[in-house]
Amino acid sequence: MDESDWNFTEQQAETVWTCEQLRDTQGVKPHSDIVLDLFFVPIQGEEARREAFEKALISFGYELGEADDPDQVAASIGPIPFTPQDIWLHEERTTKMALARGYKPDGWGFAEPE
Repeated sequence: MDESDWNFTEQQAETVWTCEQLRDTQGVKPHSDIVLDLFFVPIQGEEARREAFEKALISFGYELGEADDPDQVAASIGPIPFTPQDIWLHEERTTKMALARGYKPDGWGFAEPE
């Protein structure tokens, strides 16, 4: 799978919707500082080049984290402002890195801001 096969428009719309829901239902204040956690899984039927993906993430300033699934890659960045635009910036960048190395996004999250 490459970038041309991925629906970035839908992914961005989901990010905006999720941010609005968190703001409206959980009371997360816009522009709160968060540490964004991003999760990725191998694309079925493709060679997942984990080491290359992790190296790319680190080179862009992401910290590798612990994932629930041993096949999953977890990365964090922050603090960043809690806005759809800031989250999307990192989501789009890491998705492109992931797709080029046999991975796809598997969601994002963050600890509740203080």
